[in-house]
Amino acid sequence: ASWSLVEPPLCPMQSLSLSLWPSKISRLATPALPVRRSVLVRPTLWSINPGALLPWLVACAGMARAAGRRPLPRVDSHIHLWTPDEGQFPWETAPPAHLNSDGRATHDNFIKLMDEAGVAKAVVVQPINYGRDYKYLYAAMDAHPDRLKGVFVADPTAPGPAEAAARLESMAASRSGWVGVRFNPYKWPEGTSMADEKGVAMFRKAGELGLVVGFMPFKGLSQHIADIESLVRSSPQTKVIIDHWGFFLQPATGFGERELDERSWQSLLKLSEYPQVFVKISALFRVSSDSYPWQSLSERLRQLLTSFGSSRLLWGSDFPYASEHSSYSEAVLSLEDWPIWQEMSEIDRQNLVHDTASRLYHFPEI
Repeated sequence: ASWSLVEPPLCPMQSLSLSLWPSKISRLATPALPVRRSVLVRPTLWSINPGALLPWLVACAGMARAAGRRPLPRVDSHIHLWTPDEGQFPWETAPPAHLNSDGRATHDNFIKLMDEAGVAKAVVVQPINYGRDYKYLYAAMDAHPDRLKGVFVADPTAPGPAEAAARLESMAASRSGWVGVRFNPYKWPEGTSMADEKGVAMFRKAGELGLVVGFMPFKGLSQHIADIESLVRSSPQTKVIIDHWGFFLQPATGFGERELDERSWQSLLKLSEYPQVFVKISALFRVSSDSYPWQSLSERLRQLLTSFGSSRLLWGSDFPYASEHSSYSEAVLSLEDWPIWQEMSEIDRQNLVHDTASRLYHFPEI
């Protein structure tokens, strides 16, 4: 018997950009689909051969399944922001001109990129070009308090440990949006240690205040592992993040000839012994010799999942530097093209792109 539709069928496929169908529709924010209520009835106005109707039903059912998948909520745990407006927000050192003149790193532009890529929140790390002037980061957090949180940089220039801890506490109180403090070993005077009395005082104070300490071993984790272990042991309550996979590929510029620093990689794996230590799966372009989507890192991620578990790993883009290698939306989705991603459980995936960061930084549930 033939069947009829009370009105002509409209396939929602016509309303979608071909660039999203079929490979990306389930991976990006789901577009709204047009709805037309149609009912299959016994022959009335038109007769439709079931064989002709079947391809339409299969196509639309497939789209409905894809559109119905809830995209993974995401937190970008590592970005930098700045503005070309040097008059209002003066630089200590100028940012790269090609990452600045078009305004791509302004907080308003980045919020648009977040929306396009389906990123709910982001953690903004104070960039080097502003030094200890936080006016632009304040402006970003004030403009988008529910989306952007901040990380300031530890200041080891105080005359003594008590003063260093007091400065850190005062800085933490300056805005409610602070969630962490960055320990940059190259801010300490040459020949001194991050684990000196001032470093220990600031590290312990951060733990008391619930601030996560992020380490930036830009020249390789192996050069600073002794200091980091000393600090970790001094205050087990202080949560720690190792930035950018421990910078195991040197130099960590993201360009040109680079070499594996195996000692730094082994140092990173060793830190899994400390339950308070987390690792940022961030700045993929800095730790991979291949191009987007940096699939050579898939086996490295497998090792980290084995050593740390997904509940101690968190993804970050390192925007705007990441935009030299891919679009922001591509950077957000890059892990999904890795072989290891296909083997991971949904819980592990969600930990990497959202849950670990949300727990670590005390974000509310989405």
